[in-house]
Formats: sequence, structure tokens, C-alpha cells
Amino acid sequence: MLRLVVLLISPLLLFGQGSLRRCYVCRSRGEDGDCKDKFIEPPETIPGLPVPAHSVSVDKQPCSSGWCSKILDGGGKNQLDDLEVATERACMQRAPSDDKQRCAYVKMSNKEVFMCFCKGDLCNGSTRLSRSEERRVGKECRS
Repeated sequence: MLRLVVLLISPLLLFGQGSLRRCYVCRSRGEDGDCKDKFIEPPETIPGLPVPAHSVSVDKQPCSSGWCSKILDGGGKNQLDDLEVATERACMQRAPSDDKQRCAYVKMSNKEVFMCFCKGDLCNGSTRLSRSEERRVGKECRS
């Protein structure tokens, strides 16, 4: 009887996982960081298997809101190089009030940072969510 229940529930679990929205989660500083642009997607792992400690710096995590962010912290609006810029990718706790994807300079903890937010599975892995894109296209970024 237990096997029958497991066999009936297993396909539902697999189907449900396909509708999850995920975001890349990482933070790094400077040219050698794994989170910076040009962003390289981490290798696929088998769900449920342990990952060796401190071997993965970029993670794909479920995101209940479906909204991901990418934050460039440091350097200011006129910076041309990325030597001291910290890049952070994460899941947003809730959607923006206007429900629009975009990039803009925002205040976080009394500090101005460049932030992009997007909706969709792993959308914050895009290198298009960057300052150079904002200069070319204007204030709105779409992934």
C-alpha cells in the first residue's frame, strides 16, 4: 500500500518542481568573483545529493515571489571599470509595486546602488542587466 502511495505522489512532485521560479544567489567583488559579469552559469547538480562545503559560490535557489534582483554596489554612476564593484544576485521577497522589470539607481542602507529586477526563472543571470545596458537603452531593462 505504501509503494502505491509513493508511486502516485512521485509524478506530482516532479511536475510541481517544474513550475518553480528560481534565482541565482551569490555575491562577489572585483574581477575574479564568480558572481560578476561576464556571468558563467554554475554546472547542474543532482537535486538531493550533497555538495562539498565551500565548493559552490553561485547557487540556484527557489524564489516564491518569482522576482530576482542583481545589485552592483560601489563605484558610483560615473565609474568605468569594475575593479571595486560588488555584484549580488538574489531573490526579491516581493514584487515591485508597479510589477515592472527595470534597472535604476536606488538607495539601500543610505547608499546608492545600481539595481535591476526581473521576473522569471533564473532571469538574474543575464549579463544584459548591467550599467552599460542602462546607458544605452535608458532606465528600463528587460531580461
